Amino acid sequence: MTTPTNEIVADLVSKLDANLVEAFEERAAIREFDGGINRELAEALALLDVIRQYPKEVLALLS
Repeated sequence: MTTPTNEIVADLVSKLDANLVEAFEERAAIREFDGGINRELAEALALLDVIRQYPKEVLALLS
């Protein structure tokens, strides 16, 4: 895993389990490479995707 460029995103991602990190990385890569979005924005949007798709799992890890 590469460390996300944004400090806040990096902190939140570091608290996710391996499956959620994998989902985050996949979504960030798709947004960056296929969507042409800069890396920092792609990571932020990917984190929001993961939170939206797995809200209970994310909240359980962050509490």
